[in-house]
Amino acid sequence: MDLLKQISVHLAEVAADPAVKTLDERLLEKLDGQVSETIAEEDRDALIHQLAELLPNFQQDPRPLTTLIEILIRPASYVFSRVLDIQPPVDFSSGLNAPSTPINMITLLLLEKAKLRTSDADIVAGKPEVVAALIQLWLSIPDIAVSLKAQHVFLGLLSAGEEGHGSVSTANEGHCKPPYQSLMWRRVFRDKDIYESLFRTCSLRNAVRDGQLNKRGKTVAQARLLDLLVKIDCESIRTTQIEAVERQYDVVQNGILEFAAVKMVDYEDDVLMHMTLIEFFAKLLKPNHSLIRASNTSEPSTLYSPSLDFLLHWGLHSRTISYYTEPSAHSSLDLSYLYSRSANYIATYCSSYPERFISSGRESVNVLRRVMEVLESVSAGQWAQDMIPKHDLHVLASLPGYSLLPNPLHGTSIFLLPTKPPNAAALQTLATIFRGPEDGSVESTPTSRSVARALYFFYLDQNPRMWHDVVKAADTIALKNEALAAIALIGAVVDASWDLLPTKRMDDRILLVTETELAEKCHSSQPLPPSGVLAMLAPPALEAVLPYLLRPAQTFSNLVGGGRGDVESAAYRVAAAKYEVLLSLKARLKDVVQETGQLGEVLTAVNKRLAVGVLGGQSEVGGRVGTLEL
Repeated sequence: MDLLKQISVHLAEVAADPAVKTLDERLLEKLDGQVSETIAEEDRDALIHQLAELLPNFQQDPRPLTTLIEILIRPASYVFSRVLDIQPPVDFSSGLNAPSTPINMITLLLLEKAKLRTSDADIVAGKPEVVAALIQLWLSIPDIAVSLKAQHVFLGLLSAGEEGHGSVSTANEGHCKPPYQSLMWRRVFRDKDIYESLFRTCSLRNAVRDGQLNKRGKTVAQARLLDLLVKIDCESIRTTQIEAVERQYDVVQNGILEFAAVKMVDYEDDVLMHMTLIEFFAKLLKPNHSLIRASNTSEPSTLYSPSLDFLLHWGLHSRTISYYTEPSAHSSLDLSYLYSRSANYIATYCSSYPERFISSGRESVNVLRRVMEVLESVSAGQWAQDMIPKHDLHVLASLPGYSLLPNPLHGTSIFLLPTKPPNAAALQTLATIFRGPEDGSVESTPTSRSVARALYFFYLDQNPRMWHDVVKAADTIALKNEALAAIALIGAVVDASWDLLPTKRMDDRILLVTETELAEKCHSSQPLPPSGVLAMLAPPALEAVLPYLLRPAQTFSNLVGGGRGDVESAAYRVAAAKYEVLLSLKARLKDVVQETGQLGEVLTAVNKRLAVGVLGGQSEVGGRVGTLEL
């Protein structure tokens, strides 16, 4: 008797006497995914129908049955029309409302098949009781895995028929067709009962009433709604949809987004939900945070977005940044949870809207002053012991370069970052600032790239032994994190995409110096190197960095098992990082040689070093250990 026949006979026996006959789990486990791929489609349908008849009244653990159904419906060829053909018909509402997570999950897997075609999603949208049950399961169930799956299915149904949506990956799961006219969108946002259920389930007004969640359950639902709204942020959630529903919850003009961000959370008495709310605000600020494909495909603005406008209008922006800029105005309990979130929000804001931050007046001054105050309070011993303000360094690394140029009113915070004693976070922050904005980012402009270059030379003028300190840290493999950060700083300057400053002052508002003024302020009688790679081949970097890169890597046989070529060892990781910088240096040097015909001998030396591999052809296994000199 073949496997399918054995399973079918066994299921029939269990169905005939479920109180006595125990399910043979080992037998069912023999039908795995690989076997399922070879089953004839008529046999697959017959077995699924048999399972569908048994499952509704099954009193034993349903997991073996639901697992078998999951395996049988897994092939892409098992489309939603075949789900609808199952006999007896699948009761989606009962499956979603069932007090059994295996039943919930298999129902979601069956429902998920509808996201592959718009016509199938329209069928689901035509069943309001199914949509309502799906939303309630997603918001209310304590099981995190089931809730995440329910959200995934919900987003998939909203985006059914979108290009590339055949995959269950999250990359396309939130796309909808502008102007959001699909039946599923209309069911959610234009059906009074469905739309109101989102408000009712998450509102604290009716907590602990009959049929409602308790306060803890409400806050869980609130966090889930916030997570969804970031993914589907579009005009539909920022404008009035059903005024009668929104008025019940004091919503004035900005739809469900206003409810969730302004009215829903008791942020004064629930610091954990306040944390979640600030994280939500930060996500709203990021360009392209929504999975919805907007009808307006213009490049993100560095001055404005509908999300930023919303946060500004409701005072959420100023309230959030105050936990960073005005810590004395808040309780120590709130600050212990919210200071870091506020710092992250500011970092996101500055990197996403640099022009607006520069022109914000007192707001930017307060942020810069706070960063300065914090860094001034850090002693050399604290840098050495890594007792540092990491959240403030995150803010500093995200600030627009213009705001870090030396200013008589507030100086510049980067001069407070040490290279000795070495600290990984400080070195990483310098690397971010000197590299400048990533290519293709909203911040990457000729001006921002020229400012990154100016900041490098300003810092180098203040700390002329910078590269000697950095090389010493890079050579101290006993301090792996500092060594890797030091090497990353070298690589950041080598790879920096810099531009020259203007020859005359263009804009006093951002205090942008000219090329001549920069050279004068840095006490240089010669024009400063125009690129990162040329800066590394000019004093004072030349005397320290190039010899370091060209000499063989150090090894340390006693670290993490040690041994040359041991990719788990600190020594090998440091050596590999150094080798990657050499590869970048080679690529940049090739461009210089092609353009100018100069530095060919340096390129030859780099190629020679690269040819002997990561460790540089050392014969000894270990023994040479860098030591820290404070």
